[in-house]
Amino acid sequence: MHLKRILVLPLLLIAALAHADPLRLQALHEFRSEGFEAGTYLLIDNNLYERVREPGNREIYNTSLRRMDALLRQMNNPGDLRPLYNDLVALIRELENMPEDQAHYSLATVNRIMMAHGKLENAAAELYNTEAADAPEDLLALHRQSIETHRILLLYQNNMFSSVGVYFLPSKEGIFDELDARIHAGSGELKRLLPEHEATFEQLDKQYSFIQPRLINHHADWVPTIAAFYLSKNTQTLDELSREKANLAEANAGTP
Repeated sequence: MHLKRILVLPLLLIAALAHADPLRLQALHEFRSEGFEAGTYLLIDNNLYERVREPGNREIYNTSLRRMDALLRQMNNPGDLRPLYNDLVALIRELENMPEDQAHYSLATVNRIMMAHGKLENAAAELYNTEAADAPEDLLALHRQSIETHRILLLYQNNMFSSVGVYFLPSKEGIFDELDARIHAGSGELKRLLPEHEATFEQLDKQYSFIQPRLINHHADWVPTIAAFYLSKNTQTLDELSREKANLAEANAGTP
């Protein structure tokens, strides 16, 4: 009997370790979310359609970069994320240090920055996927909706640069429609999983619907700042909700 107990304890420990750590998963998600936010506002800041460079755009993407740095420290620099993050920041600083007239037309550097972001996002997504096993369904759904919203927004910004590639997801015909369909499906899933937040999700739907025609008909009329304003509000709300869920899941996991 004593031997059985000795054998069972390590197995229970292994089983416990196999479960997702909701707070770490949340940190990985928020790292990705901030990466998309940084990419979005960097593209807006360097968008040739914007005649005046607004200082606020640079402040937003630098705030996201600082948050990413803090999240990496919090997670003890998992995988290859730190060197990939450092590469991204170095390229952004290179662009920022260019003379104003040169920087505004340095699309080759912008392309390298977005390539670095793509490498970082893909590495972070891979880490996230390996750690998402057994995570609460509602937490994963909130993360998924946030990332899909970020993707369609960054893709929209990306499309204003004919010489800047798309590196954060496979680009293909009909990708806007595909992302749009996933966002609509994700909203329905969230209302099913979290009916107590239905009013919040209805508000997110309303904000998304307002900008959605511009996203789908992205060559007709560029509204980069307006699109970012509404969709960033959505991702912020989704990330706040997922943070609450992660904290709750962590608290419940520690309850005997």
